[in-house]
Amino acid sequence: MGYIARHYHMDLALVWALRFIESFFILAHKNTGETTRIAFLNGDWRDFESTPASKEKPDKSITIFDYHRVLSKTGWKITHRIECPLSSERLSGNQVQKMQDKRILGTVGRTLLIAKRS
Repeated sequence: MGYIARHYHMDLALVWALRFIESFFILAHKNTGETTRIAFLNGDWRDFESTPASKEKPDKSITIFDYHRVLSKTGWKITHRIECPLSSERLSGNQVQKMQDKRILGTVGRTLLIAKRS
């Protein structure tokens, strides 16, 4: 594995993911009618499985703020934001205990962004 892949793989993955999302929103904008609405269900992309909350780096994640910025930049206007809880059954008691011991914040929901063409 090369130096860049070892030391910057997370940064590159974030850049590629945001570029992909941006490209999709541009394509959707170009190929839809003026009254089109888009719904985007997402969750923050963070290293919450192994990093204590106090050591997380915001520039090493993709959050709702990034999704909002990309939608706006590509010609969409957010009209609604809906919080969608996930079942608590997706985390076992052991997983929750480990996260508590390491002071890791877990994600138990997704955000639904609804936007219209602007």
